[in-house]
Amino acid sequence: MMERLLNFFFPRGAECLVCGDPRRADERYCLCPDCRRELLSLRLRENVCIRCMHPLDGKGLCPFCRAGRLEPMTAGYGAFRYAGAARTLVHLLKYGYQDEAAAALAAVMAQCFPENRYDALVPVPLHRARQRMRGANQSAVLCGLIGQRTGLPTLDALTRTRKTNEQAKIKGAGARQRNVRGAFAAHGEISGLRLLLVDDVRTTGATARACAETLLAAGAKDVGILTAAIAQEHTR
Repeated sequence: MMERLLNFFFPRGAECLVCGDPRRADERYCLCPDCRRELLSLRLRENVCIRCMHPLDGKGLCPFCRAGRLEPMTAGYGAFRYAGAARTLVHLLKYGYQDEAAAALAAVMAQCFPENRYDALVPVPLHRARQRMRGANQSAVLCGLIGQRTGLPTLDALTRTRKTNEQAKIKGAGARQRNVRGAFAAHGEISGLRLLLVDDVRTTGATARACAETLLAAGAKDVGILTAAIAQEHTR
């Protein structure tokens, strides 16, 4: 009964998540046609690094991969460039906990990687204090939705052992790496598993590398990273 009342007064698709248009948003993802087209234009398809999908002006490997900065991960995947409609949806998911934003991002993320390469999805964890403040871990939300589409299970194989500063507020790859060094611990049986980390945005990859190091030290066979968006380092 309560759900029916909420749908009556606040129907899904009542307005576009990105531009707020109250007339043309579709019911499934709550995006108007214009914003949906903008989002699809940000898909990472061409001019991306052949190893980690970082946006490039040409072809081949990005500066991060040439310098070995993706390691110890073996591959990286991303759905969108971190701009425009994609950036708005990430912010709505991360700070507003919008189910519809998560659904729109996860629908494309699930198409970005070879499913038979991995055994399970692993959300990048939040510190318990930050998760209480936000109400949910956006990475875990994305894992659940991607798992529904791919059949891959979610393993909560990582915890954050100390509260770190928000990476988005820290400038420079070195400073970000120091911020998350030693901040994660692995638990559960992951020996021999091929794991795909899931997060909202990748910029320098510092958080993903710290998580991957922890998982590999605990016995994981292989670790990759999948994010809703990939940002140029100077844009975040």
